[in-house]
Amino acid sequence: MIERRLIEIIESLNRIMSKWEHLTLRRTLLTAFTLILFIQTIITTILWIAGKEISNTWLGIMSIGYVAFGTMLSWYFSNRNKEDKHE
Repeated sequence: MIERRLIEIIESLNRIMSKWEHLTLRRTLLTAFTLILFIQTIITTILWIAGKEISNTWLGIMSIGYVAFGTMLSWYFSNRNKEDKHE
């Protein structure tokens, strides 16, 4: 009886830790990418206000960054919804 209860507790802790690791990793990647994109936007805006010429290459990199950010957001929330449905 006690052994079975301990096994159930350990299995539930394993499930909790597994979910926590996946969510934390995804959340960390998303937060880091958001900060990088935000800093790039601020720098670009400051240069644009100062009248500096912003290259088309830099603007292309920024637009690719925003597309990647949207992809990461959709990936994060779709996987999170899948995990919630499995519970």
